[in-house]
Amino acid sequence: MTLWPLQPPSAVEHYRRGAPDNPDMMVELREIFGRLPDEPLPDLSVFPPEVMEFTSPLGTYFDAFPVHLLTTATLGTLGRHTPGSRADVRRFRPNFVLEPVGDGDLPELAWCGSVVRLGDAEIRVEVPCARCVMTTVEQGDLPKDPAVLRAIVGALEQNLGVYATVVTPGRVAVGDDVRR
Repeated sequence: MTLWPLQPPSAVEHYRRGAPDNPDMMVELREIFGRLPDEPLPDLSVFPPEVMEFTSPLGTYFDAFPVHLLTTATLGTLGRHTPGSRADVRRFRPNFVLEPVGDGDLPELAWCGSVVRLGDAEIRVEVPCARCVMTTVEQGDLPKDPAVLRAIVGALEQNLGVYATVVTPGRVAVGDDVRR
């Protein structure tokens, strides 16, 4: 591994995905996404096509989309499905953790396709965030916990949170309203 400053989109070779560890692409994907043999793989067709060839969209270092939203309601739902685990936000690395108003176990999924206003910014909620094996790894005082991913795959249709893109940049502060 090396640490690099952000490279321009024209540095195509810098972003190109390396050769897979396993020549069988299905085995490789199952390892990346931490799926057991009887579990489905996520629908990769919802992601920008360049993330199949490159490690991230050119000129960026994010997985597939620049913004990841997660609600406290969704974390609570995960917690109910994993009573022996810690549904800790650090496992999921969202840009924003939102406190929804109203009912629902996974409210942000209903926002897909919508433009949401966060403070002065507008973002388009694109797709649910398919989770991978990274949600299970040890982080600080969080132990390795495969049960978290098993619950996401089995009870939450493989997704936790949503990905979004910026429509209108703007200032966002703690306590700002979220409007759809």
